Amino acid sequence: MKYIKFLIVSALIISLSGCGQISKENNDKKVIKVALSAEVNPPFLYTDSDNNPVGYDMDYMKALEKKLPQYDFQYEFGEEESNVVGIGVGKFDMGINWFFKTPEREEKFLYQKEPYVYSLTTLIVHNDTNDIETLDDLHNKRLTPMAPSGGLYSILSGYNKSHKQQIEIDEIQKVSNGENFKMIESKRRDAMFLNLTTYQAIQKELNADVKVGGVVSKESIHILYNNKNTQLQKDIDKATKELKEDGTLVKLSKKWFGFNVFEDRDSLNDIKDRL
Repeated sequence: MKYIKFLIVSALIISLSGCGQISKENNDKKVIKVALSAEVNPPFLYTDSDNNPVGYDMDYMKALEKKLPQYDFQYEFGEEESNVVGIGVGKFDMGINWFFKTPEREEKFLYQKEPYVYSLTTLIVHNDTNDIETLDDLHNKRLTPMAPSGGLYSILSGYNKSHKQQIEIDEIQKVSNGENFKMIESKRRDAMFLNLTTYQAIQKELNADVKVGGVVSKESIHILYNNKNTQLQKDIDKATKELKEDGTLVKLSKKWFGFNVFEDRDSLNDIKDRL
């Protein structure tokens, strides 16, 4: 997935509580060091005109802060891989980087058991195309090239392992989403497999002659914890469940995405023309 990068000045440490210096304790609260991704992905996380972090993730964290007053959450930006390393060695207690579950990371880290949001994978097609809505429709069709790493490639590889009819995957190390959009628009390729938020960000700039053919899957997104933070994991899972039940996360979803991402896939496909 390709994100829009922003500059981080002098390894800036940001605390939404207004603290300029990370301390071990703050008014008897336990300090929780949170890694944020330096590669932003609107509307999950990006920066406003004052370079402050905003988006669904930060509103979710603010809601957690109210639910869990025993913790003092303090935030620091970093590159994804360095964040993961930092969580593993205890530099950070947890991280929000749109983490999907992988078997490799589940052996080394704790994952949030109650997902706080979902990423939608979609098939992007030409506006004239009406026969490509699911992965089953891709047999004998040509997808735009994709990098042989990341969640999207894994989904297609998993599909091929469990189905006799295979989806042809063209691998490329450096993906140009803009060029892939042009391939769909000119009908040189039949479909593009892409996360919805990435599609929306690019389509906003290009206004290409393409559309969402169908929502393929809802991929749960989790907080990643250092494996010693079992109590923190339990507390955040409980708070997250309560935020779902009281409607807070649905309100945040509608605010940032324009729809309820917690709906089932069939319901989301009913509104695909508005995505």
